[in-house]
Amino acid sequence: MNNFMFYSPTRFIFGKGEEMNVGKYISQYGASKVMILHYGTDFAFETALIRKISDSLDQAGIPYVDFKGIKPNPTIETGDRGAAVVREEKVDFLLAVGGGSVIDTAKYIGVAALTEENVWDNYFLKKTPVRGTLPVGALPTIAGTGSEGSFSCVMTKGVLKRSLNDDRIRPVFALMNPELSYTLPAYQTACGAVDIMAHVHERYFTLGEENYLTDNLGESIFRTVIKYLPIALKEPQNYNARAQLLWASVLAHNDSCGVGRITDGTVHGIQSEIGGMYDSAHGAGVACVTPGWMKYVYKADMRRFARYFNRVWGMEYDPYDVEGMILEGIERQKQFYVSVGIPVHYKELGVKEEDIPTLCSTVRRGPDGMAGNFMKLDTNDLIHIYELFK
Repeated sequence: MNNFMFYSPTRFIFGKGEEMNVGKYISQYGASKVMILHYGTDFAFETALIRKISDSLDQAGIPYVDFKGIKPNPTIETGDRGAAVVREEKVDFLLAVGGGSVIDTAKYIGVAALTEENVWDNYFLKKTPVRGTLPVGALPTIAGTGSEGSFSCVMTKGVLKRSLNDDRIRPVFALMNPELSYTLPAYQTACGAVDIMAHVHERYFTLGEENYLTDNLGESIFRTVIKYLPIALKEPQNYNARAQLLWASVLAHNDSCGVGRITDGTVHGIQSEIGGMYDSAHGAGVACVTPGWMKYVYKADMRRFARYFNRVWGMEYDPYDVEGMILEGIERQKQFYVSVGIPVHYKELGVKEEDIPTLCSTVRRGPDGMAGNFMKLDTNDLIHIYELFK
């Protein structure tokens, strides 16, 4: 296990009806004015939820402003617009109600509202450490990105989708009621769940030995998704299934299963370019890319892949045909994605073949100019991966 520093200050309040107490929790942070961020749809569920939150803030005597219209793959233009409202209204606490797009937008606004610097250039591209941020509270309505407990914020500018990673932007609290995900469409439920798996994949498929604890933690998260996603799709109001997935999303991305390891973000890197250019669903993208990436890199450590398919997918270990076992396992995982309605061909994400070289040329790289850590990959390698996830 490598040296590491783990910092996870988010306070998690989990269970039925906790959204009714949001005013009480925010008052503990001395907030004088709150911005409520949300999608702003006309769905009865969202309207009712925002009303409950507003009533709770009224009862706590905390004024608030409404900021809606946040879309999937949120843009910095939306974030900058929100930061301007924060300054004008003298907001000092941000409450994100929704999925990763809303929570990430709140994180962006929290940083942008306190600086005159160009947030995109300095923090997303140059990776300058964040100097300060407004406190963010999260009320997630989907199990997936884990943004309610992570140090990451993903935003889009033009066709570029990039991340800001800094512990200072972690939410100060997350109110997590699994009931709030009951009305999610099946596709969004599946996209969120397979994104949980993708977050753990990039921490599990790492080089090095002696990561017994985090190996087992990662494997338990994989098995949880495999078991409970089909149940949640068949029984949308199954509280236990929703609860298992919701907590798995936190553990997958607050780095609990990544400590002491050098992570590999290639799959997310490839998907970021696809999502930025085609505005496709993030979870669907990482799931679609994963089998192709696995087929391309498994020879870097066949023992790890054999362990994964044995421990996670229940495949019998075959010492006489390890490679055959791995390839069969990749196909089994691919068919699981198909069974829950997730695309497995890049064309299903809208990708045009003529755009693939451009998409691969802009995937984020390390200081050595290469993508990935499990296997170092150049642009040609990335192009070959596209040939395999179809």
